[in-house]
Amino acid sequence: MTPSARLSAVVELLIINFEVNGRAEQAVSTYFKNRRFAGSKDRRWITEQLYLILRRLGELDWIAEQVDLEPTARTRTCLSLLVFNEISASDLAEKYFEGSHAQTPPEPAELDAFAKVSDLDLAQMPDTAVANFPLWIIEKLGGQYGDKLSDILQSYRNRAPASFRVNLLKSDVDTVMKKLDEAGIGAGVMHCSPYGFSLDTHQNLTGNTLYREGAIEVQDEAAQVSALLAGAKPGMQVIDYCAGGGGKTLALGAGMENSGQIYALDIDARRMKDMAERCKRAGLHNVQQQVIPEDGQTNDALEKIGDGADIVFVDAPCSGSGTWRRQPEQKWFLTEEKLAGYISLQAEIIEKAAKFVKPGGRLVYATCSLFADENAKQVEAFLTKNTEYKVIPVDTLWAEAGLLGEPISTPYLQITPDSFGADGFFTAVLQRQK
Repeated sequence: MTPSARLSAVVELLIINFEVNGRAEQAVSTYFKNRRFAGSKDRRWITEQLYLILRRLGELDWIAEQVDLEPTARTRTCLSLLVFNEISASDLAEKYFEGSHAQTPPEPAELDAFAKVSDLDLAQMPDTAVANFPLWIIEKLGGQYGDKLSDILQSYRNRAPASFRVNLLKSDVDTVMKKLDEAGIGAGVMHCSPYGFSLDTHQNLTGNTLYREGAIEVQDEAAQVSALLAGAKPGMQVIDYCAGGGGKTLALGAGMENSGQIYALDIDARRMKDMAERCKRAGLHNVQQQVIPEDGQTNDALEKIGDGADIVFVDAPCSGSGTWRRQPEQKWFLTEEKLAGYISLQAEIIEKAAKFVKPGGRLVYATCSLFADENAKQVEAFLTKNTEYKVIPVDTLWAEAGLLGEPISTPYLQITPDSFGADGFFTAVLQRQK
């Protein structure tokens, strides 16, 4: 593809994302499925440019304002090339607006605006623009994290690592690392998870033999740590209450060694459509999928479980704020009203899930969020109403879970992306006393 065609593709994807779809990953997938003529290098360049713009939209919109341009998809794309790719205004005008797939050539006023960008003193950019977050989110997180906020927001300017979990049902870390090295794939072990690794560069390993044979699974380190803190062991009865695609189900199941039973529950069967195939690839045979009736009623399988679960793991629907390096468009779509909706739903879900925990069993509540309202405050509200549950502090579980490094010395686990590169994630482990 020509530079002009690449620029047009990014513009189209931005329009699709903000006006039609709302999910960058889905928009990109559909876009290239219908444009198979695009080569791998073109797809990579277009995708990376799109995500760069979405991560740093605040900066681009401030620059647009300084040079009197409307913050349109076209403007944002052009400014990203000028600022982040360091393309000169003259090269942009000459090389990125010609050919059959090009955007309309810029008008003189637009050309003048592009030329002014190089004269801007970007050091004068206000903190709110540098943060690349909506103002209400900056203020909300600032109240929680104080002086740490700047480092947290800065971490969102970068891509999240390509992270994987070694499936102990099929292999071990040493074997996997050796095979990666033999294949010329650079990788390093993780900070806390004893079974994970991250790639030195972003590569897609889904076509690799290790992935096809189930020796590895895509999973961020924070999610691995959360699953390990749950403490799933052989012979247990375990419920993954909001199972979705099954990532936590597979992680919990690896620790159970195909002994006992995992119930993967979700209200939407479509979210679990790939789970059976994933379990088969992983060599996991003790998973039973169940759809939770939306009317709040039960069914025979749920009745059979009763309150006999050793562990109920609730990975609750949330803002996803901890994963915004991977889904940067979502921070621009979240509103205070949507956040309030998540908080209400989480409270409802945790109450329902708690009914399955047996006396002495564990209720694990987790989100991929940074907001206290979805995390610690949610747990504390639950504990106020359910006095039979007590918190098991994370640091007391650290060694038992086999986690590496210094234990996190707080009652709950709250990881932020600036800590050691993992996604933002929260986990509370509660035990039913009676």
